[in-house]
Amino acid sequence: MLRWLFAMKLFMKNKWSNSPWMLRLVLILTMLQLLQECMAATVDPATTTNATCRHATDMWGDPDPNVFYVCSDGGQPLQLECPPGRGFFSGLGYLGCLPYGHWPACRPSEEQLAVQLSAGCDSTAGIVPAPWASPDPNRFYLCPSTSATPLLLNCAAGRGFVASSEVVGCADWSQWRRQTECEAYY
Repeated sequence: MLRWLFAMKLFMKNKWSNSPWMLRLVLILTMLQLLQECMAATVDPATTTNATCRHATDMWGDPDPNVFYVCSDGGQPLQLECPPGRGFFSGLGYLGCLPYGHWPACRPSEEQLAVQLSAGCDSTAGIVPAPWASPDPNRFYLCPSTSATPLLLNCAAGRGFVASSEVVGCADWSQWRRQTECEAYY
């Protein structure tokens, strides 16, 4: 178990500084070995996908940022989930389950979120503000009335919160990816 926690901590590290391709390869191979050990007795056919593994070190995300896939030694893709508060991100020098607040793209900036949250439900126009994103795309803030405390609510499973000129609310993950311009990062 201790070896697993060390590997997960290493896997979750946000950036690699020395020889990024070699470090990624070592991390992926370590993860595959640990996943195989942990899941040897619990592999469920419902957690596989029809995708094809190109090579043993494949790792890729799903439109749902909570889900990612790795290839087993037998070339069978295994569907895994990121821990709560983290999502699979691949690109811009990152690979793995990152805390949503640290995603380098696809999410509102920390400054935008802080400004909206500090304003809360108070409105100078007396109108209840529209719902807004939280750092976690599975959740969003909603004002029940003016001068109330914002509620932090969850989207239904399989949906993420979008606030754009076209959509405001919980949308399926494919639409969430399109609306947040996040299609290139999984």
